[in-house]
Amino acid sequence: MDDEKTKRAWGVYDETGIFTAVCCHGFSLLIADIVQSGELATYPLAIVAKVIDIVGDGLGGGYDIGCQFRTTLDNSPLGPRARSLHYTSLVGAFHGHAHRQFCQLDHLARYVLGLGLEDLETCERTFSKSNVLAPTTHYTSIFHCQQAIASYFEYNDEYEVYANLCMFYLLASLHFLT
Repeated sequence: MDDEKTKRAWGVYDETGIFTAVCCHGFSLLIADIVQSGELATYPLAIVAKVIDIVGDGLGGGYDIGCQFRTTLDNSPLGPRARSLHYTSLVGAFHGHAHRQFCQLDHLARYVLGLGLEDLETCERTFSKSNVLAPTTHYTSIFHCQQAIASYFEYNDEYEVYANLCMFYLLASLHFLT
């Protein structure tokens, strides 16, 4: 059997998932393919670098291991820039309770002024909804898998997240007027 053809045939399994950034409203900001490596620090560092370029100063990001990621970010070439732009690495409400008490005080969303009732678990809810893609993309080509994921998130942003946000504001304004 030709080793090159075998390598190419098994290459479709190199992509193991996606790493995404989602705003607190649920809109998809960035999506990156996870290729072979699993969930290494490369993906969150790339996401933070891109979001800092777009948003700028005063950004905070929730991540399952936000406390460990803060150390990784500080030690990376992106660290000085993130510190100068006051980037805050946080832990979502669901994952935060498994962390040490001092870690919770520094990184848990509940203890950060200005976040209100935000739990920083929007990505978890987004991934839970996107699980419907798994059966349809499991054996597709890389192109068709990426196409299905992009189409799903475009549809989700346009017809679900945006529609729900508009309905929320409409109902809130009607409540305010009465």
